[in-house]
Amino acid sequence: MNKPKARKRLITSIVSGFAFLFLFDLFSNSLVAQNMLTSLADSQNYQRKRVSSADPTGGNRDFLTIPAGQTAVLADLKGPAIIDHIWMTIAAEPFYGRKLVLRFYWDGEDTPSVEVPVGDFFAVGHGLERNLLSMPVIRSSEGRALNAYWTMPFRWSARITLTNEGSQAVSSFYYQIDYRQVEDIKPEVPYFHAQYRQEFPCEAGHNYLILEAVGRGHYAGCVLSVLQRSIGWWGEGDDMIFIDGSESPAITGTGSEDYFSDAWGMREGNHLYYGCPLQEEDFQAGAKASVFRFHLPDPVPFFKSIKVTIEHGHGNDRSDYFSSVAYWYQAEPHKPFPPLPSVDKRLPLALAAGDNFFLPVWLKVENGQPGQVEYLDKVSGTRLLGSSLTSLLTSYYDQSGQRYQAIISQGAADGTRISMNLKASLSDLYDIKIYYLKGPAFGNWQILKEIKGPEPAESNTQIRHQEQQSGQKELAAGSGLPADYLSLGRVSGYAPDLIIDSLTIKTQELTAGENNFVLEVSGKEPKSAGFDLALVAVNLVPAGQNFALDWNIIGPFEARDMSYLATTYPPETETSLNKTYPGKNNQPVAWQTIKARTSGYVALNELLQPNEQAIAYGLTYLYSPEERQVTLLLGSDDGVKLWVNDVLVHTNPAYRGAYPDQDRVSVNLKAGWNKVLIKVLQGAGGWGFYLRIPDPKGEYRWSTRPTGK
Repeated sequence: MNKPKARKRLITSIVSGFAFLFLFDLFSNSLVAQNMLTSLADSQNYQRKRVSSADPTGGNRDFLTIPAGQTAVLADLKGPAIIDHIWMTIAAEPFYGRKLVLRFYWDGEDTPSVEVPVGDFFAVGHGLERNLLSMPVIRSSEGRALNAYWTMPFRWSARITLTNEGSQAVSSFYYQIDYRQVEDIKPEVPYFHAQYRQEFPCEAGHNYLILEAVGRGHYAGCVLSVLQRSIGWWGEGDDMIFIDGSESPAITGTGSEDYFSDAWGMREGNHLYYGCPLQEEDFQAGAKASVFRFHLPDPVPFFKSIKVTIEHGHGNDRSDYFSSVAYWYQAEPHKPFPPLPSVDKRLPLALAAGDNFFLPVWLKVENGQPGQVEYLDKVSGTRLLGSSLTSLLTSYYDQSGQRYQAIISQGAADGTRISMNLKASLSDLYDIKIYYLKGPAFGNWQILKEIKGPEPAESNTQIRHQEQQSGQKELAAGSGLPADYLSLGRVSGYAPDLIIDSLTIKTQELTAGENNFVLEVSGKEPKSAGFDLALVAVNLVPAGQNFALDWNIIGPFEARDMSYLATTYPPETETSLNKTYPGKNNQPVAWQTIKARTSGYVALNELLQPNEQAIAYGLTYLYSPEERQVTLLLGSDDGVKLWVNDVLVHTNPAYRGAYPDQDRVSVNLKAGWNKVLIKVLQGAGGWGFYLRIPDPKGEYRWSTRPTGK
């Protein structure tokens, strides 16, 4: 049976079922709560203890910073004792849930009994943050408050570490580990274990392996995370559990959603022993899911060995990306874990875009032209017009975990054209960055620029290819086309597997408003199954046009929410580059002189710690040859204020990602040097800004200090 389709025929039954499940959950929760309350009257024969990130000086610096590549020891405890609660919250780079690895060592063992990326340990995969409510794991505050209530006994010692395998420092790591110091742990009590596994993609012809353990113990549950590689329902795979060396499964299920205690597919929702904190309902290639099943009332015992497996699709007919965490208890020693996949292999398929990439928002619009479909990117203003265009969600994500949308042609052939209009905010020189998909059914397309007048002779050159360190290609203008168009470059769309690529067309002069281009089929590779094009985004990047690169920076200051943008800190009232001020968490902060990236971006999250819920200031000076009114162009992540010569000229309390020229600010400059102060608030994620002045004549310059004419 096709379960997702059958769902529609069972709406009435499902609604009734939801009502029953709701009442059952209430009843179950009541029983659990009643048992806990009853046990509070029992004698508690232990000492309650805690180890945490609390500031040992008694101050308010109650967190750790963990540099990239470093390991922090969270606990080094003496037994006998039982850990029964772990709480964490973390400020770190995107996908930190997959980049930070927890390891637990019981009673002096050399290899860990727990080895799991921190996000997966707390039952949400893909390095993402989601709320979750269950008996042993609870996540709240949009998935950022992490709680585990697994019972973890040990006899002599417990060592818990966290390793930062990311590329940036963990700016703020808060934690508490609560445990009971007891008189004795009985010999028969087993140890808690947890192990991460993955197959990217799942191996054809074999069940996905969740757990393989040797010894005596009991299986306590798992988390399974899925990243789809193709359209359709990822489930229908049966769970199969082999116990004590049995050749056939001792336990066989009826489908993936059935094992995870749901029915007729998966949908988001959490319960005491099972749940689904994440399920993207479109079931397209790139859709993500995380599901859990905890065998708390029904653990699966084994006396010699256990192997827990599940099919990937019905009869293993799919090849999605599977990752999992198995939780179990057993007597030591345990079978050593295979090596943990490297951090780059654990991440979802994310686009490592440059500074200036911003997530497009493609919307279908009415154009009134028969047989033509039009899409508009609400972020950049890019317009695409052509026949048989349609939207496609891709398998790729930005660094916050948002999935990219692409606009794809359908059934393109030789001669197919797509009109592309690029909207420039100012008449200026721009680099055009085109992000697109390569795959087995894509063709070659050239980018043509409409010529409105005689083209300079120097533009009539051969196409030049140059590879940048970033892996992006640069192309200059070409020739050999009809007189009304100039070829700027070519997109080569074929690849055996679906990947994302980018093309940079350097230094194009665009006028303010819409500029007309054409995308045209120019053949295909012999191996390609078609001529189609899948366009992810088109960005206009100012071509190195007088960004402020030299800055004095100070911070972080406190900013619990956007209202703190109105809070006055010392840099607004005095300019004393040698002074130190109390900053966030009462840390001393001082001015530092820095150089922005060549792109113009000032990456505050890399310069300052902690870098969440914070404010920073940037100070520079702008030289003008005479008194005049000019336009300053800035972009920020997140909220921003701007002063020129101590006069507030701009405020924008926006949560957003930064890219150049988001805000246009008209200001009056005096002749000579002008003081420019910027204030940028960070909520979560990225933190930084751009600032530039259009300067085609080279009249302006920036400096950290006035240096005279």
